[in-house]
Amino acid sequence: MPKSVEDRSISSLGFFLISVGLYVQLVSFVAGAQVYPALSPLMIVATVIIGNIAVWVLLVLTGDIGLKHGIPFAVYIRAPFGYLGAHIPALVRALPAVFWFGFQTWLGATALNLIMETLTGYSNLILIIAIFGLFQILNTALGIDAISKFDWVAAPILIITGIIMEVVLIQRYDLTLAQLFSSSGEGGISFLSAVAIMAGAQITMAVNIADFTQFLKRPEGDTSWVERNKGSAWAQFFGLVPPMAFFVIVGMTSGIATGEWNPILVMAEVFGGNTVLLVFVLASFVIFAQVASNTGQNLLPPGYVFVNLFPRRITFPTAVTAAGVVGLLIQPWEFADLIPTILLWISALLGPIVGIMITDYYAIRKRELNLKDLYDANGQYSYWRNFNPAAMVTYAVSAALGLLFPDLAFFVAMLVSVGVYYGLMKIWVLDTYPQSEVTPQADTISVSDD
Repeated sequence: MPKSVEDRSISSLGFFLISVGLYVQLVSFVAGAQVYPALSPLMIVATVIIGNIAVWVLLVLTGDIGLKHGIPFAVYIRAPFGYLGAHIPALVRALPAVFWFGFQTWLGATALNLIMETLTGYSNLILIIAIFGLFQILNTALGIDAISKFDWVAAPILIITGIIMEVVLIQRYDLTLAQLFSSSGEGGISFLSAVAIMAGAQITMAVNIADFTQFLKRPEGDTSWVERNKGSAWAQFFGLVPPMAFFVIVGMTSGIATGEWNPILVMAEVFGGNTVLLVFVLASFVIFAQVASNTGQNLLPPGYVFVNLFPRRITFPTAVTAAGVVGLLIQPWEFADLIPTILLWISALLGPIVGIMITDYYAIRKRELNLKDLYDANGQYSYWRNFNPAAMVTYAVSAALGLLFPDLAFFVAMLVSVGVYYGLMKIWVLDTYPQSEVTPQADTISVSDD
C-alpha cells in the first residue's frame, strides 16, 4: 500500500549510504577487469563515468514515483502495462536479479571458503554457498530498515578496503598511475558498447528504484519536482558514480597487473603472503560488498515481484526465500566468463521498460496517478483483458530492435520505446481506454502535492 509519512524513515544521508552499498559490488570489479585490454584505461574510466551518469539520470526520474506517491515498482507498473501485463516487466526485472544473487553469493562464498581454508585447512565451497545465501535471505526478509542499518557500517568499510587493494596492487606490481593510464587498447569492444556494459551493471535499479524512494523522507506540502527530488539526486549521484568509477579502476588495475578477472583469486594472489590482511580484505568484501548489494539489488526487488504475483498466497519473507533458493539452484557462476555479454542482453530487455515508465509517468500522466484504481483489478488500468496493448506492442518492437544492435542494445531499445509508446497511447489507447489522470475526473485519487 502507499507509504504514509510515518513509513518514510530513510534520510538523504541514509539513502546515500544505501546507494554505496547497492552499487559497490564485485560485478563492477569484474567488468573493469574484463573490458581491458580491449579498451585503454582512460577509455574504460570514461565509459564508466558516462554510463553511470546516464543511469543516475534515469534513477532520479523513476525515483520520483516512489517519492511522490509512496508506491513500489510492482504497483506502479500496472499503470502503463495493465494489471496482468505488469507481471511481464516485473519478471524481466526479477529474473536477472535472481541470477545476480546466485552469482554474487558464489563470489562471496569463494572468499569465505578461502578464509576458512587459510585459517583451518578445511574447504567446502558448496556448504559455504548455502550458509552465506541463507544469511542474506534472512537479512533481506527483515526489510528496508535492516538493510539501511547494515549499510551505515558497510559503506565506509568498502571504500577503505578498495583503497587498500588499489595501493597494494600498485606497490606489489611496481606500477605508477602514469603507467597505468598510458596503456593503449587493443580493440574488440566499441566505446559505446563499453558504456552499455558499464551502465548494464546498475541499470536494473532504474526500473525499481521506487522500491527504495517510497521510504525516503521528503518535504511535505506544495513542493516542486526539484525540491522533492534534490535529496534523492545528490544521494544517488555520490553513491553511484564515484564508487563505481573507483571500483572499476581497481578491477582494471588487477586485470593489467595479474591478467585475472576474478577478484577473489586476485586477492588471494596479492595478499597471500599476509594472512591477516588477506582475511581482512576478503571478509570486508564478502560481508559488506556482497551482502549490501545483494540484499538491496537482487533479493528485495524480486521479493516484491513474487508477492505481487501471488498476493494472497505468500508473504514477503517467503518470496525472498524463493528468489534466493532459485538463484542458487541455477548455478549462475557457470556463466562467469560471459558477464559483459549478459549485461548487454539484460540492458536490451530492460531498456524498453525504462522508456515506457518515463514516457507514461511524465509525458502521458504528468506525474499524476489514480492510486485507488492501482489497487482495483476492475479499475481503469484493466485496458484490454488487463493488458495495455500500447505497452505490449512497444515492448516487443523495442526489445527486438535492441537485440538486433547488441552493442547499443539499451540505448536503442529505450529510445524506440519512448516514441512508439507515446504514439500508440495518444492515437489509440487513450481514446479507447480513458485514463482519469489524463482527462481528470472527480474520483481521481492521488497523493499529488504540486
